[in-house]
Amino acid sequence: MTAIRRFGRLNFAWALAIFGALLLFAPQAVLAAKFYVDGSTLELKPGEKAAPVTPRPLQILYEFQRDGGPNPKATKFTKGWILEDLKASGGFSEVAETPVAGGAVLSIKFNNVVDPEKLKKAKADGFKTGLSFGLFGGTVVEDLYEVTFEYVPSPGAAPIKTVVFHKLTTTIGKVDQCTIPGVQYKKGDLAVRELVRQVMVRGLNNLFVDPAFPR
Repeated sequence: MTAIRRFGRLNFAWALAIFGALLLFAPQAVLAAKFYVDGSTLELKPGEKAAPVTPRPLQILYEFQRDGGPNPKATKFTKGWILEDLKASGGFSEVAETPVAGGAVLSIKFNNVVDPEKLKKAKADGFKTGLSFGLFGGTVVEDLYEVTFEYVPSPGAAPIKTVVFHKLTTTIGKVDQCTIPGVQYKKGDLAVRELVRQVMVRGLNNLFVDPAFPR
């Protein structure tokens, strides 16, 4: 149950609806929730990894969003991972949330895009799964992410921009696991951490290989 509560801190509307129904009707179904991170395209291939020869200081501006609107709780929950991945990239001599020498700024907007029709269906399926105690049906929910990286090397310089797309799939109840793409995680927070890591690795590498990125 702990993993679900942590995952709920990301404030996804579908999660609150589905998990609420399952908690009411079928606690054991909630325990069967599984999370899948789609890893088919984001992992770097051997030889792809890049980094600047002379890392420079960086100011980071980060926001987690839901349908383009700010989500403060999710921003707070994931920011530590963002900072950790920035420092681990080897691309910056310093990472701060305040202005730095040289004026370089990286803006990251981690947008959870919600399909209204899929959300409506997920709520209905989640309720049905709860009524059957997860034995005769299951719920599959896809969370889509559109993550925008925009790097400005110095004040007045042209921005360097890249967008990374990713997906997290959650299943509850009886679902054919063979049909779900991605790597399975039993805890929601672990799945989200891996998703963030993959997005950061790909997004930063896209910036580093851009001809306009300072070497």
